[in-house]
Amino acid sequence: MRHSVAVALCLFLGACAETAPPCSRPESGPTAESAGCLIWNDRGALLVRDWSGGWALPGGSVVVGESALCAAEREAFEETGLSVTATELAIVLDNGFHLYWCDAAPDARPRVHRPLEVREAAWLNPDTLNPAAWRYPGQGEIIAGLIVATSQSTYEE
Repeated sequence: MRHSVAVALCLFLGACAETAPPCSRPESGPTAESAGCLIWNDRGALLVRDWSGGWALPGGSVVVGESALCAAEREAFEETGLSVTATELAIVLDNGFHLYWCDAAPDARPRVHRPLEVREAAWLNPDTLNPAAWRYPGQGEIIAGLIVATSQSTYEE
């Protein structure tokens, strides 16, 4: 029994030890206090749910000396297990959070990579979530607005 618990604990925490892939553009961009990724495809936006139950985009604190772009890629990997590439800055929020458009492989399957921090990672349409389901107030409307604006500009091209 003790052996089973030890193995389960190692497997549960083992993902935390996996290091993020190198930044796609290590020399690029400004720094910030925090950054994250908006990963959008035909399955929806990749969102993470923390243990309080709130949904959010993958993101977090920028390490000293790290660009916001590199932090966005690293945080997406740490929270979802997906290797992503940040393409362009989508928006800088009022709190200084740098949100990047990020790409993942079309068949990418998220997995909880930081089980003590993230309870679930899933592809969801932000419009389907109740405003109270978001970890940060107003985040759903911001994300939906960015997606609509990008869809319209893509359509116009």
